[in-house]
Amino acid sequence: MSIAIIHYPVYDKNGDIVATSVTNLEIHDIARTCMTFGLKLCYIVTPLAKQRTIMEKLIHHWTNGYGSRYNPARAEALKKVVLKAGVDEMVAHCQGKPILVGTSTRERPGKSIAYRELQILIEKETRPLLLLFGTGWGLSDEVVERCEKMLIPIRGKGNYNHLSLRVALGIILDRLFGKRGGYDE
Repeated sequence: MSIAIIHYPVYDKNGDIVATSVTNLEIHDIARTCMTFGLKLCYIVTPLAKQRTIMEKLIHHWTNGYGSRYNPARAEALKKVVLKAGVDEMVAHCQGKPILVGTSTRERPGKSIAYRELQILIEKETRPLLLLFGTGWGLSDEVVERCEKMLIPIRGKGNYNHLSLRVALGIILDRLFGKRGGYDE
């Protein structure tokens, strides 16, 4: 399984479709999280060429430059990051037609999949599986329509539900692949 961090097309707080900014911290944290949970790749999707250029330089520094000697573990994690300009380009990069599973803070009737169901799908499916995370205020309807399934939302105690991308990613990957203090061993 691989993940994709979608920076476009996503919504802003007004419901407009926008491209969000990619951050240095995001790349490092997400790459390390993917490494921890054994994911194949982490796609970062943005149509903004200047942001991709900056990310390429950053990744090169940590995978081939001084950073690779300074912190070899981080170099291995950042080798999992693949930059793409759009969702179509990302899907084309996958070998075979991938199953797209989206994440959202909202229920998506008719497409919902629970964590245990997704674990079974990951174990049994031979096609590549891509778990999509939207930045900003979430994946656009255009992207959601392309998803075969939508993972049920993370729910806390109250009605507030706007976790940061890195926190939501960690929670979801832990639920799918984490070991629970001896319960899963």
